Amino acid sequence: MPRVCILTDSTAQFTRTDFPGRELVFVISLDLEPVPPQGNGKPRGLVPPAPQAFVNAYSLLSREYDSVLVLTLSSQLTQTAASAQKAALLYSNHASVQVVDSQTTAAGLGMLVEDAAGAVAAGASLAEVERLVRTSIRRVYMLLCIPELTCLENLGLLNQTQALVGEMIGLLPIFTMEEGRLTPLGKVRTPRHLFESFQEFMDEFTAPSRVALLRGTGQTTLRTHPLRQYVQEHFPNTPYSEHPLNLHLSALFGKQSIGLVVMEPV
Repeated sequence: MPRVCILTDSTAQFTRTDFPGRELVFVISLDLEPVPPQGNGKPRGLVPPAPQAFVNAYSLLSREYDSVLVLTLSSQLTQTAASAQKAALLYSNHASVQVVDSQTTAAGLGMLVEDAAGAVAAGASLAEVERLVRTSIRRVYMLLCIPELTCLENLGLLNQTQALVGEMIGLLPIFTMEEGRLTPLGKVRTPRHLFESFQEFMDEFTAPSRVALLRGTGQTTLRTHPLRQYVQEHFPNTPYSEHPLNLHLSALFGKQSIGLVVMEPV
């Protein structure tokens, strides 16, 4: 039976540590931009792996596996997917490589990787796992509150003036991830109003298969109990988890960001 493995990037955050097929999942790391000059004030962005880094990873994995499914964060956030695809064209070893843009990141990407790994562990082929992932992408929904508007400037969603004025006003902008793009959804004034928006969003679902809350490393005093209780009361059979954003996601969205990921059942 052909052996399949999964290569994802370091923005993936898994909702479980013991999911089936975990040993078949490998991670390629994004880099952080150099520390900006003192007084710059802009957060460090992310640098996607170069194509050669992916070629090296494919070559290493091909020693043990016949096929590699590469599942990256949204191509609208970094050039990681493009780099992986270019590497796949350059790669000439015997292993088959298939690159899929997840159109999400963080726990959304982690959920897709978990499902893909489970399918591989159950004996699915590369083509079968790819079809599963492409179908599952449409089942992942993500909201992001990004208070540090300079991060949106880095992503090309605001200019410098808009970012400075927006931070002075102090509103909390909410975005939804649609087809891999951050799309403005609204603005709120306090974390309480933000969680109310999260609850309204979850009201659109009947019985989610998983719900994950993301919190930036700067959100040390955020009270998440009301949201956890809401999920437990309205979706008692739905696994709920909370995750601090890792270093690379904090660089992408800021240390004050808060996110919600909901996955629908099959």
